[in-house]
Amino acid sequence: MSIAANTLRAYHFRRSIALATMLVSLVLVTTGCGSSPVANNAVSLNGDNVSVEKFDKAILQLAEAEQITLENGRATGDVARSVLGAMLRGVATSQIVKQYNEAVTQADDDEVLAQMQQDPNFDALGPDLKDLILSMNAEDLALARIKAPAEKEVAAMYEKAPASLGALCVQHILVKESVTADKVLKLLQDGGDFKKLAGEYSIEPNAGETGGVLGSADGDCLLLSDYQAQFDAGFTAGALLAKPGVPFGPVKSSFGYHVILSRPYADITLSLNALLAKTPGQMLVVGLLATSKVTVGSQYGHFDAATNKIVAN
Repeated sequence: MSIAANTLRAYHFRRSIALATMLVSLVLVTTGCGSSPVANNAVSLNGDNVSVEKFDKAILQLAEAEQITLENGRATGDVARSVLGAMLRGVATSQIVKQYNEAVTQADDDEVLAQMQQDPNFDALGPDLKDLILSMNAEDLALARIKAPAEKEVAAMYEKAPASLGALCVQHILVKESVTADKVLKLLQDGGDFKKLAGEYSIEPNAGETGGVLGSADGDCLLLSDYQAQFDAGFTAGALLAKPGVPFGPVKSSFGYHVILSRPYADITLSLNALLAKTPGQMLVVGLLATSKVTVGSQYGHFDAATNKIVAN
């Protein structure tokens, strides 16, 4: 078992993840001003880049630590995309920590190092890998201290791009045929009541009662990360495009065709702010990735906001 699989990464992110993914999520990121040619970058987010050279160095270090296996001296396919995905998240984490005026402290470093030293495989890692693990997890601690934005800022962010907050607050009408979805969309654009039309047209059970609202017992919003991990990718992609208060569609999924409404902020204010108060740092990182321009070297694939992954072209 790797040093990080069930200790450090699970400690901060409530999930187990391979060392190959965790080691390179932050430290190998170059935070320049985007002056390097795009061809020399493996991945870029808002002008902060991970160079191909840095990526290749990370792969070699991971191979030396026997955390990944190379093919003809290089990582390919899912291995490369997994490592790049972790590095991309590291860039986003760094940007959010800086944006919300947080920073890694000596206490963060000390806490992470103490956790690392408890692992029986700690001494087997080289000094560079130890530094990588330490730096990445210390940044995660800084991220965990971030407070939710003020309600006024939340409202402004929601109006501009709801997903930037790391949550979606939507309702939908599901039908079997695209022509029916077009009809429903036209009725809504002409002033039709969403809940009433959901009851009349949606094939989703209990749509007349719920109005097609996708929420939980805790409120009318769901984490964007839940959409990305659990929902049909086609539906999530459509939900990401919807603007507050404006019916959007038709959106095709494996279930049929949807008309989606990103609900007006006034309707979901309490639910959204309550959700955001729980894990604001993590939500803001997910939201930043979903609503920013992410550039991935074509040899690796492209970033899919609907799944929050780098996928093959």
